Amino acid sequence: MPEPSLSLKQVLALFEHIHSGIIVVDAAGKVIVCNAAARKILEAGPEVVGTPIDRLVPETKLFQIIHSGRGEYGQQFSYKGKTYVVNRTPVFADGEWGQEVVGAITVFQDVTELEEISSKLESYQKVNKELEGIIASSYDGIIITDGEGNVLKINQALLRVTDLTREHFLGQKIDSLYEKEIFSYEAVAARARIGKKLVTGIQKIKTGKKVIVSATPVFDDDGNVIRVVTNVRDLSDLAKLEQELDESRQLSDQLRSQFNKLLEEELRSHGLITQNPEMFRLLDLIRRVAASDVTVLVQGESGVGKEVFAKLIHLWSQRKGAFIKVNCSALPGHLLESELFGYSKGAFTGANSEGKPGLFELAQDGTLFLDEIEDLPLELQGKFLRVLQDREFMRLGGTKYIHVNVRLIVVSNKDLSTMVNERLFREDLFYRLNVVPLTIPPLRQRSEDIPLLIDFFVEKFNHKYGTRKTVAPELVRSFTEYHWPGNIRELANTLERLVLLTKDERLSPPSSTASFVRFSTLPDESPVSRYKSSVSRSQPLPLPELPKLKDAVAQMEIQLLSQALKKYKDSHRIGQALGISHTAVLKKLKKYSLQLGNDSFHSEI
Repeated sequence: MPEPSLSLKQVLALFEHIHSGIIVVDAAGKVIVCNAAARKILEAGPEVVGTPIDRLVPETKLFQIIHSGRGEYGQQFSYKGKTYVVNRTPVFADGEWGQEVVGAITVFQDVTELEEISSKLESYQKVNKELEGIIASSYDGIIITDGEGNVLKINQALLRVTDLTREHFLGQKIDSLYEKEIFSYEAVAARARIGKKLVTGIQKIKTGKKVIVSATPVFDDDGNVIRVVTNVRDLSDLAKLEQELDESRQLSDQLRSQFNKLLEEELRSHGLITQNPEMFRLLDLIRRVAASDVTVLVQGESGVGKEVFAKLIHLWSQRKGAFIKVNCSALPGHLLESELFGYSKGAFTGANSEGKPGLFELAQDGTLFLDEIEDLPLELQGKFLRVLQDREFMRLGGTKYIHVNVRLIVVSNKDLSTMVNERLFREDLFYRLNVVPLTIPPLRQRSEDIPLLIDFFVEKFNHKYGTRKTVAPELVRSFTEYHWPGNIRELANTLERLVLLTKDERLSPPSSTASFVRFSTLPDESPVSRYKSSVSRSQPLPLPELPKLKDAVAQMEIQLLSQALKKYKDSHRIGQALGISHTAVLKKLKKYSLQLGNDSFHSEI
């Protein structure tokens, strides 16, 4: 039977549909074939046929191919700014003297297209290699079957998990393992393929292994199952992992118990006694932020223990520098500025001739604790903001900036956001300070801590004053029911007074006037009458009210300062007489609104 042949018309039609450019020239170099792809590249029409090739492509090498009779392959040439890969081949035909060159043919393609194809091929090869690596490195056994159940691929882990060989899987149908009784149950992969859904089950193998199997079907665009990926895991491994997990949990519980005990001891050593969940949440938060340089804003009522939290942050930060505290309300604005930032030689009249470093410098590599930040004068807040932003400042009267590495912890007894709304505090400074806000709950919201605090303070004051006082349960109950407006500070002061002033060894709620002593300089309703009145109304026992230590100390300081002011006329001599610095004298005069001589406190400064 003769072989079928194509007509010239059919050959030309085929050329038209080939994606690569094709040009055929005769022995004289005239174009006899130019397909659609070539015409598009040359920007020519069908009339190009019959045109000499060198008119279309002046730098053509087809004449060299015709004359030499040798082809060139994989060559590059540029045409109108694009690069093409070209194959040039001579065309031979039988002639009078044998084979003669009757023309040439060139096939060319845009390099960009080839590079895209190559890139995709490389990408596919990379993805395939990665998938092969993932399958091979999986700890679980993996089987991949096609839509007919033929096993296409397995990994080494499968042989370890099942104790079977490659011959049991490769070249086999997964269903045959059940038919040959290698599997005790129908293959999960077969159930997933037939049901077209994820199937998980247990499989017993004749080797004695018991495995858990999950099979997931993979679909084509028409919803046909083309692959099933099966994951196989040894149940004995799971049992071992469960045992190890149980042991880890037991160890974790032991470590947690030990850690909580150490934490409790550490907290007690710093005067922080609690079993309140919110307090533990705050402690966990400051542990996590302590090692960073982030500014912490501690808020809460007076006496809740804000300074204790600040010292814990410094302790847990393990910063090498000192913990320095400054009360922003204790000094006037201009004196506070020199305290914080220091001053240079000759900065102002009366300044130290050598200058003085500020607290920011003294707290280098440490922590600067600013109490009552709400009292920071507005004119200082801008300079303070620069330190927070740039970590540098300039001394009063100085000419160069000083860089500092200081952790800032600021404390406020007031709601700073409310002060911002009232234009009493800079908004930009508030947002700089409010990076990690901590709000310590008042004692009335953590009544479960009151019995612990009572034990702690009574033990502390017993040791301090050499006493052996104990606490009656009814006093604990009374203290627990009280709302403690002064928080922990009030509780500590009250217990200290009780330890000092109660004659009995057992601390109980008051029953007579002799139980408590009040200072006559502090006008208030009698605690005894208050107690009797509450009893008559059948109300719970109130907190026994005694004069607060700070009030008593304040009264004594006022009396001493008043006497000193009558005798001495300047802060230095007053300080010498009282055994304190003249700066401390100025602070106390301002605190109690006392005047020095005939001038006000501010004029003395």
